[in-house]
Amino acid sequence: MNNIEKALKENKMFITKTKGDSMFPMLVEGRDSVIIAPPEFPLKKYDVPVYRRDGHYTMHRIVKVTNKGYIICGDNRSHLEKDITDKDIIGVLAAFYHNGKLIKCTDEDYIRYAKKVCRNLPVRKIKSLIRRVFKTAALKFKKNRFLQ
Repeated sequence: MNNIEKALKENKMFITKTKGDSMFPMLVEGRDSVIIAPPEFPLKKYDVPVYRRDGHYTMHRIVKVTNKGYIICGDNRSHLEKDITDKDIIGVLAAFYHNGKLIKCTDEDYIRYAKKVCRNLPVRKIKSLIRRVFKTAALKFKKNRFLQ
């Protein structure tokens, strides 16, 4: 059993600094801390579960609840992870320290933020597509220029 799961079982919470940028701007790597609690199923849209993926733990937001499980996406991502199930989930974000300020996931301002992030998912997808197109075009241009 890993440290996160052990702490959740014994202490009913786990506190750690964040890693990665997938939940930016809500969470900043190395600066902000998260408080993880055991999950209470079923989870709801806007909850932020900690789940197993490819041998490690990930924390992203639920954007949709389906019959098969949850569709999840990081606040700073556009790729949807489909069919995450209760058996994959080991904890859920209860609160976090952002810039030293404690923010509970039940706070009205936080809930407004979570809804806004989910509403903006189509915009993030379009921006991601545009970035990929420009990056591909730039690489082709560079390659063609090099070959001349």
